[in-house]
Amino acid sequence: MSNIFKSSYFKSIAVLASGSIIAQLITIVFTPIISRIYSPEILGVYTYTISVASIFMCVINGRYDISIVTEKDENNVLPLVKLSLIVGICITILGSIGCLIYFIIRGIEAYIAIYIFLMLLSYAIINVLTAYNNRWKEYKTISSVYIVRTAAQNLGGALFGLVTTTSHCLLIPYVIGQALGIRRQGRPLKGKWNSILNVDYSKIKLVAKSHKNQPLFSVPALLINSLSYSLITIFVEDLYGMYYVGQYSVSVRLLGLPLALIGGNVSKVFTERAAKEYNQYGCYTRTLTSTAIFLICIAVPMVAILIIYSQPLCTLFLGDQWGIAGNYIAILAPMFGVRLITSALSPALIIAEKQKNELLLQSIFIISCIMSFCITKTETLAITDFLRLISVTYTISYVIYLFYIYKFRIK
Repeated sequence: MSNIFKSSYFKSIAVLASGSIIAQLITIVFTPIISRIYSPEILGVYTYTISVASIFMCVINGRYDISIVTEKDENNVLPLVKLSLIVGICITILGSIGCLIYFIIRGIEAYIAIYIFLMLLSYAIINVLTAYNNRWKEYKTISSVYIVRTAAQNLGGALFGLVTTTSHCLLIPYVIGQALGIRRQGRPLKGKWNSILNVDYSKIKLVAKSHKNQPLFSVPALLINSLSYSLITIFVEDLYGMYYVGQYSVSVRLLGLPLALIGGNVSKVFTERAAKEYNQYGCYTRTLTSTAIFLICIAVPMVAILIIYSQPLCTLFLGDQWGIAGNYIAILAPMFGVRLITSALSPALIIAEKQKNELLLQSIFIISCIMSFCITKTETLAITDFLRLISVTYTISYVIYLFYIYKFRIK
C-alpha cells in the first residue's frame, strides 16, 4: 500500500488532483452563493441545457482523442489530431442542428441551440488538446486550465446574477469559461499546426481505419451512457417539472465533485499507465489493482458520510430551499460511489480493444433508465422512488461493468 502512494503514478494523480482540488474549492465557495441568487427553476433550465449538450460532449471527437494517448507510433499522432478535430467539427454542426430541431418541436427557446453549438465546439478542441497534453504528461497544464475555467464559470455566474437572474447569466459564463485556457493547452503543438493541416487525407484514412473500433464501438457505448444520464434530467422534467430538475441538478452537481476531483484525473493517468503496461506485458493487472485500491479507499467513506449527513449539510450549506436536494444526495450516494470507481477504470476496455463489450455493457444503463421511467410513469411514483430505482439499477450495472474490466485485464 505504501509503495502505491509513493510511486510516480500516484504523484501524477496528485498533480492533477491538486488542480481539481482548487477548482472544486472554487465551486464549493460559489455554490451557496449561486443557490441563493438563482431559483430552482432557473438552475433547472441551465441544467437541462447542459444535459442535452452532454449527450454529445463525451463522443464529440469520435473517441479518436483517446487514441492520441494510446497510439504506439509517434508518426500517427498528428494525423490523429487532425482526424479528431475534423470529426469534432462535424459532430458539433450535426448535433447543434439536431438540438435546434428538437427544441422547435418541443416549443423550447431556439436560441439555446446557439449555446449548445459553442459548448460542443469548445469541447471538440479541448478534448484533443487534453489528450495531447496527457500523452506528454503535461499534467500541470491540464490542472491549471481547469482551475481557470471553473473560476470563470462560477465567478461569472455570481456576478451576472447580481444584475439579473435568468438562465443566460449562467450559460454565458459557462461558454466563456470553456474557451479560456485553450491557447495554453495548445502550446505543445506550437510549430506543428502546419504539419497537422498538411497531413494527407490518405494518412488520415489509415489511422481512422487503424482505430476504427473507437467510432464503431466506443462511441455508441459512451453515447448510450451519456444519454442514460441526460435522460434522467429529461425524465425528471417530464414527470415533475423544472423545479425538481433544479433540485436534482444541485444534488448531482455536489455528488459530481468527487468525480471531477478524483475520477477524471485518475482516469487520465490510468489510461496512460495501463496502456503502456498492456503494450509491454500484455496485461494491465498492476495498474488496475493499484488504482482500484486507491479509489475504494476514497469511495467507501465518502458514501457513508453522504448517506448520514447530506440532508442537514445541504440545508446549512445551500439554504432552506435546497433541503430536498440533500435527500436526493443520500439516495444517489451509493450509485455515485461505485460510479467513481468504474468511470476512472472504464478506459481499460479501450486499451484491451474490447469496445464491442463496452457497447453491450453501456446498454444496460439506458435500459435501466427507461425501465425506471416506465415504472414510475405507470405507478405514478414520487420522485424519491424514481431516484431509488435509478440508484439501485445503476449500481448493479456498474458492478457488472467492473467485473468485465477485471476479466479483460490480460490479453
